[in-house]
Amino acid sequence: MHLTEKKRALLYHISFWLSYVAFGVIMKASRDPDYTVNIGTNLILDVFLINFPTLFAFYASWYTYSKYLQPINLTKLSLLLLIIFIVYTVLWYLIDYWIAPKLSIIYVLSEFKLIQFIASILYIFIQWSLIAFGFQYFKKTLNNEKLLRILQNEKLEIEYAFLRAQINPHFLNNTLNFFYAKSLPLSEELSNGIMTLSEIMRYSLQMDQNNQLMPLNDEIEHIRNIININQLRFNNSLHINLTVEGDIQDATIAPLTLVTLLENILKHGDCTQHDAKAMINLKIAEDNTLTIIAFNKKNNTLSETSHGTSLENLQKRLKSYYGKKFNLNINDQDIFYELNLKIPIKK
Repeated sequence: MHLTEKKRALLYHISFWLSYVAFGVIMKASRDPDYTVNIGTNLILDVFLINFPTLFAFYASWYTYSKYLQPINLTKLSLLLLIIFIVYTVLWYLIDYWIAPKLSIIYVLSEFKLIQFIASILYIFIQWSLIAFGFQYFKKTLNNEKLLRILQNEKLEIEYAFLRAQINPHFLNNTLNFFYAKSLPLSEELSNGIMTLSEIMRYSLQMDQNNQLMPLNDEIEHIRNIININQLRFNNSLHINLTVEGDIQDATIAPLTLVTLLENILKHGDCTQHDAKAMINLKIAEDNTLTIIAFNKKNNTLSETSHGTSLENLQKRLKSYYGKKFNLNINDQDIFYELNLKIPIKK
């Protein structure tokens, strides 16, 4: 496809220049009755030599505009156009005063006057340079419109994909609610677990649709639900303390902050020992600073107990929400892992 477009563009250029040269020859022959007397030499002059500087000026200007017009680099653009004009002037001087007179005895050789010669050449050069600019601008406009259409189509595809992605979670959430109603007469523990899972799903959907700071109350309730679900998985054998100090009403927090800390504890920590409980403590000070302390004993039976990847993602997320207005300290020991995070709270 790409090669076909290049061949088509090349065909357009060849057709344009053949038409331009043919029109020039026809016009010159119609004005000069003796044109056909020495037609071979005249065709060499009018087809090749006379048009060579024009081709050079057009395509050199075309290349310069393609490189430095968008984004514009005025210094390089002006410098290259000046160099092209100088070369263009030299080419015309060589053709007018050296090559053409030797090829044709009827070629009119005017007296060389530097200022007049440069002025006339500049006028012609500006014409062809502007034509090259017009073609290049038209080409870039078409490419930009084509790119815009592609981006619009991709946007529509993303929107459709997003809508399709939303169907399954909503369907699952509604199905969990149905299972809750059906299991309620059979098992209170099972029905409570289903309802908790449904609430986790609902919060996740809400968080996906809103990439803003979330209410701290909702985030706390979310990790409580996750703790409850895991208690069901491990037959209530987990020892995780979640404590909250201070006024959390109307406070907000970056989404997934507490969830990430809890998931690290569940994944890497030993939460089964009563005398070494895992802990997540939240405390809001009077200066509206939230301090979060997460502590867990390490599970030495795991082959990999690193918190690195999730911690790196947490730092990126905090930076995107708070910039440099947060403080994160890690105390990573052989036996335990402790994290201390301070972030500003907006109310």
